[in-house]
Amino acid sequence: MSDRYLRTDTICAKKNVQVGRQIQHWLEFQLLDERGEPLPHQPYRAINEATRCQLVPEFSGQSDAQGVIRLEALHPLAVTLLLMANPLAEVLQTRRVRALRAERPVSTPLQIPYRYEPPPAGFSPVEKQALDDGHGYHYLRIGQLCDRFPDLNPAWPEQDKLPAFHFPDPGFSGFTVDDENLDRRHVLEICPFRAWSLVLHHQSEYSMANAYNLGLMANLSYSVVTQNLMTHRPNSDPRDESGSVEEFFFRQCLDLSRTPMMIDSKGDRLPALVVDVPFDQRYTTAVMLDSLKAELPPGEPVIPSLIIENTQLLYAINQTEVIVAWRGTQEPKDWLTDVMYRPMPADGSGCDLKTPGTYLTDIGKVHYGFLQAFEVAKKLFANRFAEIKKTLVGKELFICGHSLGGALALIHSAELKDNTPILYTYGMPRTFTGKVLEQLQGVTHFRHVNDADTITSVPPEAELDNWLYGALGPLGSDLGYVWSVAQLLAGKLVRFGDPYWHHGQIVMFYRADQHLASQGSSYPAYRNKDGLGAPYHNTITQRLPHRTRIYLVPSLNDEFSRFAFEDQKTLIKSLNQENLAYFFPSHTNPERSNKRSNPMDHSMIKAYLPFLHNQLLELSDPERPLKRKVDRAKFEQQMQTLGIPEPERHRNGQFLALQKLLPMALRATQDLEGGPEALQRFCVEREFGVMIEITQA
Repeated sequence: MSDRYLRTDTICAKKNVQVGRQIQHWLEFQLLDERGEPLPHQPYRAINEATRCQLVPEFSGQSDAQGVIRLEALHPLAVTLLLMANPLAEVLQTRRVRALRAERPVSTPLQIPYRYEPPPAGFSPVEKQALDDGHGYHYLRIGQLCDRFPDLNPAWPEQDKLPAFHFPDPGFSGFTVDDENLDRRHVLEICPFRAWSLVLHHQSEYSMANAYNLGLMANLSYSVVTQNLMTHRPNSDPRDESGSVEEFFFRQCLDLSRTPMMIDSKGDRLPALVVDVPFDQRYTTAVMLDSLKAELPPGEPVIPSLIIENTQLLYAINQTEVIVAWRGTQEPKDWLTDVMYRPMPADGSGCDLKTPGTYLTDIGKVHYGFLQAFEVAKKLFANRFAEIKKTLVGKELFICGHSLGGALALIHSAELKDNTPILYTYGMPRTFTGKVLEQLQGVTHFRHVNDADTITSVPPEAELDNWLYGALGPLGSDLGYVWSVAQLLAGKLVRFGDPYWHHGQIVMFYRADQHLASQGSSYPAYRNKDGLGAPYHNTITQRLPHRTRIYLVPSLNDEFSRFAFEDQKTLIKSLNQENLAYFFPSHTNPERSNKRSNPMDHSMIKAYLPFLHNQLLELSDPERPLKRKVDRAKFEQQMQTLGIPEPERHRNGQFLALQKLLPMALRATQDLEGGPEALQRFCVEREFGVMIEITQA
């Protein structure tokens, strides 16, 4: 062991050294909303391993006027920040979201791509400013900072999962900065605690936002996602199924990462026009009712076989409004057959369900088939209808429907006329006779007609009631129908007695054509100098190549409207009021561009929504190039062609002038708090582009 390199000993086992005090660290958080405004006076606590081991007390206090929280004398340990839930929720409910969201394309098969991670780098102006100033940056939501779930009004149902967008961390573990990122400021951009709400205006004037959003709801009422899910996977949550009513209102409307989308079963999807509201004003009720899935209440008689049973509707409720959307799923061939034409008293005495009927008006009559379909729904869902009526106190009521659903929506509006419903219908048939309309003048109703839609022309505009309906037992309905139609064809009943009339103010998607007219004759004298003045000659018309679609809202022709600016007032004064009254007679359909009609123009998703969507897009973004604007310009230029009949030229000129009044229909939305941002979101270019406007006839 003489080799000193292998020797060990305990000599000089330790050495005394002199050091200074341990280095202490600092940390700053700045709380900002999406618009860069500070969140002052927010109570907080901050913890790390030293506080958990009780070596030092917890850090606590409030953010200052600039939203800054400063921590000093920190050990080199990770720090976790927690904010008190209720004060944070209270202030975040009052803050507005940034207009544009970091949306990703909808995938195929159709699934909403929910984004629960932060937006992509470079998306936020707050991020850019923070990084330019040399600070750290983080995008957070309330659930990533608060110490518990906040108290809400109305309360969040205990059995429901927390809303995933706002509360991605159900453990409420707070926001942590690791020990390598101390000694700097971290800017925390916090998403407002808000929800999406459909832009709807409770007003007597026509609203483009109402027309579009209620059109989406009318189409959403066709969804059978929930019914199919409950049949095949009864333990599943419909809020997780794209295209369901529950998923739209309870998931999409609570997810601020993107604009809610209406997803149709055929693969079409359209963005809703939404504004952000405090989370307490979220939709708390969204229910789909399907009469085929319902059971008769105990002791109730069986529904007669000839009554329409297949009726569906949805309703949604928040703190300020109630939305009801009706859909009648019966095929037209079923509800346009003989007995369904029969007019029944509108005073409640015409119900065939062995129970008292619904009182609508003192006088006049209602379509038998539509009335019974409405009564079936009320009978099967009595508690739901009672809930709707009860919640109307202090709330605004919006009702809509397409096709048969439009007829049911009108009947429902008649029942609730004292609650001042705003009614928008699409492609609806005639429902009431003329005498009823006198008592429904207070119901604001805009009735949309796609140019060649066949359904809007039935039942016939005639008095179809006669004594045979009430006689001869089971044969009465059939013979009454045969007698009525025979008289109608003989021209004896139209507009006499109490005929079926349309209710509401017309809104028409008009297909405008132009023609050249010339005279000719096969009469032998055609070629002589008096030929064209001979008693036998024909007018030959040839359609010109350019046609266009014109969005006609005659009710905008009001120079005293609060939404009419000087340019619109000047335009209104230039219109021929007598001619417009002739073009748009009350209680009936205007004359179409041709005599043909086509059931294919009746589809909500293929025929009505494209015009609603594209017109809203054109009004919201006037500088955007659109094919519809090009077509209209070519059509106007073509009007200068010689040989166009003067009545046709005049009519088209008047209709194009009406089209130029449409900006009045967007003024209420532009004046709404958050309205301009809602329109900006709506105009974002999306993967499906602009909907194609199709005319079938």
